[in-house]
Amino acid sequence: MNELVITAVNSITAVGHDGRLTAASVRGGISRFTEYDEYLDRNDNPITVAQIRGINEGWDTPQRMAGIAGVCLASMLDKYFQHDGRRPSHVHLFLGVASEERPGPRYEESCLFPLFGIIGKWADKADYQVVPRGNASLMYAIDQAGRLIGNTPGTVCIIGGVDSLLRTSTLNWFEKDNRLKSGNYGRHQGLIAGEAVGFMIVEGRAGAKEAGRRILAHVAGLGVAREPVPRASGSLGRNSGLTEACHAALNGLREKEVGAVFNDLNGENSRAREWSMAEMRCFERPDENRRLWTPANCYGDIGAASGVVMANIATQGFVRGWLPSPVLVSCSDDHGPCGALVLEKGQ
Repeated sequence: MNELVITAVNSITAVGHDGRLTAASVRGGISRFTEYDEYLDRNDNPITVAQIRGINEGWDTPQRMAGIAGVCLASMLDKYFQHDGRRPSHVHLFLGVASEERPGPRYEESCLFPLFGIIGKWADKADYQVVPRGNASLMYAIDQAGRLIGNTPGTVCIIGGVDSLLRTSTLNWFEKDNRLKSGNYGRHQGLIAGEAVGFMIVEGRAGAKEAGRRILAHVAGLGVAREPVPRASGSLGRNSGLTEACHAALNGLREKEVGAVFNDLNGENSRAREWSMAEMRCFERPDENRRLWTPANCYGDIGAASGVVMANIATQGFVRGWLPSPVLVSCSDDHGPCGALVLEKGQ
């Protein structure tokens, strides 16, 4: 795998309108959940959600998320090019979105055109690729970005994730299996529907150093896999996909102890079982110093944005000195894709 580094990050979630605020909120355990009267569960009770406030409120969900994505990307690129205004020869956008099997809007249809307009301010040539791997989209995108950069070393890759579960068709899909949390009305086990956008820039180490860019983190390990019996199948899963992805990502780090784990656990028992089995299979022994971070406790289940936002939080933790290195970031999607990523502090 090519030596890939992260040189810019940003995100917008229910707990922060940029990557710094989101990371600080998660670090402090701040959550922002509300009752959602626009959708009632099968018992006619409002569900609990985590909604982004203060940006394009009142717009239809796809257009609102496209606007939020534009704000997030423009802010990141403005800072990225602030000290180096050279136009890269080639920019490639990988946009992570929900699996095509999940009901609801296709956010790439509303987001790609405005995002390309923003990228065009800085790049002479830009291409894109949609990565519909849901929660694990980041890891699949990095896998593809590594091959692209290996073939075209000067390429700058923008990896993003955008998702919102707050649409009736999407909520109906979760509710039919009693998966939505309605905390104030007796249903305490389940997911809190959220929404988020995240972006990062990934490039080769040599190109980043030549341009004098600050390296925030580097990719030390990567794994992607598929769960053979995914949650969406309605059958009892083997929970082997996430284990396989984590094993691959951790390969080569035997001399180093992972200091922290970020996982997209969302309050569902099935997800807790999946991670517990992966942890037992991938780590030789329990370590009380290895902290498990579950940011969905703060901003809800954010679907295809999960990996990018958690990687952004980890990167902020490295830069600000409160997070040990290396860190494992792991995600699994309802429809089978699983991914894991080991990040180390930039140097």
